[in-house]
Amino acid sequence: MSNIVTIEPTEFIDVRSGNKSYGYRIYDAYGCHYDNSLESIPDDDLELLGLVSQSEDNGILDILDFMSEHKKGVMIGDIWYDYSQIEHLI
Repeated sequence: MSNIVTIEPTEFIDVRSGNKSYGYRIYDAYGCHYDNSLESIPDDDLELLGLVSQSEDNGILDILDFMSEHKKGVMIGDIWYDYSQIEHLI
């Protein structure tokens, strides 16, 4: 089975207070992590990936390490990026 990594730009909304925060969800077949600490979500997918790669969350870093070790691409939103397009960011 192929392990596909996906990053989804996400607006988080607290359903009780209505407060919004911005960030992303990153997941693969083995785990799901999120970060909701961004001021805004970049329009450029590769800029978002650059922000993801600066994370200090060990779960997120484990997924990025997997991508790098196995030369795997990533699905960001609904666009696939081959490893050759992203390797300089991870």
